[in-house]
Amino acid sequence: MELLIFSIISCLLFFTTSEEVLTDKNKIFSNSARIIGGHVAYSYQFPFSAAIEVETSNSKHFCGGTLYGNQWIITAGQCVDRAILFTISLGSASLDKEDASRLTVASSEYVLHPNYNAATLDNDIGLIKLRMKVEFTGEKYLSINLIFSYFWFADFIKPITALAMNSLPDYSYLRAIGWGQTSDRDSSLSSELKYVYVTSLSNQECRVVYGNQITDNMVCIEGNYNEGICHGDTGSALVEAYGKYELVHVGVASFVSGNGCESTDPSGFTRTYPYVSWIKNITGT
Repeated sequence: MELLIFSIISCLLFFTTSEEVLTDKNKIFSNSARIIGGHVAYSYQFPFSAAIEVETSNSKHFCGGTLYGNQWIITAGQCVDRAILFTISLGSASLDKEDASRLTVASSEYVLHPNYNAATLDNDIGLIKLRMKVEFTGEKYLSINLIFSYFWFADFIKPITALAMNSLPDYSYLRAIGWGQTSDRDSSLSSELKYVYVTSLSNQECRVVYGNQITDNMVCIEGNYNEGICHGDTGSALVEAYGKYELVHVGVASFVSGNGCESTDPSGFTRTYPYVSWIKNITGT
């Protein structure tokens, strides 16, 4: 079996004083958690997307997340494990540009799934509670062409439409999003939110690459050629489109291959569906 590098918390955003690599028998786990390929998102395309700076007692890291309701963020368990402070940006697809729609909030309250396993990344899901309920925002625009004019509304901060309503079928057509690395050669985050079209694989196919570490709580995805997630995308959403405007949360970015983000190995997510009841019970949403 090929060696794996699982993302234990996501791409290193600033620096870390903790040990960066831990070796355990035939596996290697790294404390540094792609959208490889893909497209740059519009500012209002994924209004539920959250950029999260995570601070622990000895490190700072970056993760993605999803606004659920008006006071909760869904992210990976590895993103909240042992965290002491979260700085969360909503309402902007850019990490560094001035953006009037951006809202930045801080929180230190989180819930880690009780069965989260840091060694295998099983049950890799967590929730962050915001100190205050956020106000959903948007803006009305006027479009004019040679034939007629019309108004349309763009949302900048809006929760995910729904959580997975059934078990994700194999070979579903999905979108993965995030601010992670765009190549193995460049360790910096993408300054703009990106998304890529991907397909879910059967777990049997995924185990051909990763072995029995793949549980029924996980799902692997592949894009065209080597498209997929990378370091820094951990915690970001995997979504499925229902109709033109409804996006459903079906997965949480969790791990990438030790062969590199640009390899043709599949990327791994935590399935949302097994945790819907847990999420709703915790959030009351």
